[in-house]
Amino acid sequence: MSKRSFKITMSERCFRFKPDALDSHAPRGPGVFEFVIFDPQVQPIVLFVAATDSIYSSLANHLMGNAKPTADELFKISKDVYFDYVAASDAEGPEDFKDIAGALIRHHKPRLNKGPVPSSGRFESVELDEN
Repeated sequence: MSKRSFKITMSERCFRFKPDALDSHAPRGPGVFEFVIFDPQVQPIVLFVAATDSIYSSLANHLMGNAKPTADELFKISKDVYFDYVAASDAEGPEDFKDIAGALIRHHKPRLNKGPVPSSGRFESVELDEN
């Protein structure tokens, strides 16, 4: 097995996790997204990371309570929850998005990610080069 490095660029900013933000800010295509809150020094704290076939649909499912963590679960942690996403990467498909999500989870250790870390199983290790 080999090592893989992905080049990624996160969205320019985080967007408030609310219904009217999805239409204007959430991509409709596949990718990786995060739920984020900020500490008192305005440093981001990643709560959850996921790879998905549609960022928009996944965010909508979390808002409607059809996916864990639900909006209610998120808002119990903080009234101000945001989302961001991988805006650009050299990923070539869904398996790569799993590896990127897994690397973000290993890096941030989000408290709401439960179960095994996503991985395609193709690489011994995955690193991210964030632009």
